Amino acid sequence: MTAQGSNGARRRRSFDEAWAEAALLVASKRLRGLTVRCPVCRRKGTAFSKWVRGLREKPLYICHVNRGGGLDACQLTRENAARVKTELSIFPDDVVKLIRLGRPFALFSGGKDSLCLVARMCALAKAAKRDLTAVHAETTAGFPEVETYVQTVCEQLDVPLEVVHPHRDFFETAKRWGIPSPRSRWCCETLKVAPMRRYLQTIEGPRVIFDGIRAAESTGRAKYTPVWYHPTFKCISVSPIFYWSDQKIDGYIRRKKLPESPAVKLNTSAECWCGAYQGREDFEALLSMHPEIFDKLMEVEKAQKGKYTFLFEKGQRIPLVQLRVATKIGPSVAGGDETPAKGEKAVAG
Repeated sequence: MTAQGSNGARRRRSFDEAWAEAALLVASKRLRGLTVRCPVCRRKGTAFSKWVRGLREKPLYICHVNRGGGLDACQLTRENAARVKTELSIFPDDVVKLIRLGRPFALFSGGKDSLCLVARMCALAKAAKRDLTAVHAETTAGFPEVETYVQTVCEQLDVPLEVVHPHRDFFETAKRWGIPSPRSRWCCETLKVAPMRRYLQTIEGPRVIFDGIRAAESTGRAKYTPVWYHPTFKCISVSPIFYWSDQKIDGYIRRKKLPESPAVKLNTSAECWCGAYQGREDFEALLSMHPEIFDKLMEVEKAQKGKYTFLFEKGQRIPLVQLRVATKIGPSVAGGDETPAKGEKAVAG
C-alpha cells in the first residue's frame, strides 16, 4: 500500500470509529422515537444512519448495545430501511436526552424552519438545564434585513448568537470560481459549512448540532433520519422538527407569536442569492428591492465573459442585464447600459 493509500485508510478508519462511538452513545440513550425492532436480528435497537461519500441516501443501521457494552450494528437493506423509516419519530424527551450529550448549538439561517427550531430548542435546552447557542452563517450574499432579523430574534428569545463568515465574500469568489449551479453548489460548502466548521473546531469538549431540516421540504430530505453523525462538524447532528408539516410550522409561529421572517415579507429567498435555484420572478424581485445586490450579480456575470449566467430559461442562459434593461429602474452602476450585441444569442445553455 502506498503512503497516500495508507493515509486514506487511516482517515476512513477514523471516521468509522467516530461514527461507531456516536452510534453507541445514541443507542445507549434508548430514544423512544428511534427505537424499533431490527429486521435483521429481531432485537430492539436504535435507528442511526451513516454518511457514505457518493451515496445520496445514507445507509441505515439498527444499533444495539451488547452485553459487553459495545456496539452491534445491523445494516439494513434499502427495502427494510424504507419500511423502518416510516416507524421513526423524535419526541421532546428524546431531544432533551440528546442535548445533554454535549454543548448544544442551533443553526439559525433566518428562515421559518430555523426560526421554529431555535424557539423550540430554547424551551428544550431549558428543560435539559443546558445553555443553547444559536449559530448563523452570514453568507455575504443575502439581504441585510436577514442579519438584523436574526439578531432581533435571538435578543427576544434571550439566546446567545454566534455569526460566522466566509474567508472571502460570495461575489469575489463567484468571479473566480464561476456561478453556482445545481451541479456545482460550491456556495453552500464555502459560505456556510466551512465557516461553521471552523467555528465549531474552536469549541472544546463534546457538542451537538441541531438543525431545521424537515422531511416535508423535498423527497430527498424525506429519506433522511432525524439523528446522525455529521462527518464535517464531527459531532452528532439532530433535526428536532424533522417530522413537522408546513401547517405545523405556520401554526407554531402564530401560537408563539414569533417575528415573521424577511423571507415571508419579501416573498422570495432573503438568505442567499447564490443563483443555484432562483428564477426570473426572484431576480425581478431582487432588482426591485435591492438593486445594489442585483448589480453585484451582473458584475459576476461580466467576469464569466459570456460563458455562464445566473438565469436559465427554456434551454437558454439569460444575462441579468436583459432584466435590468427591461425594467423601469434606472441604469445600473454595474453596467446596466450594456445590451447584447446585434445578432448575439443570450449565451447558449
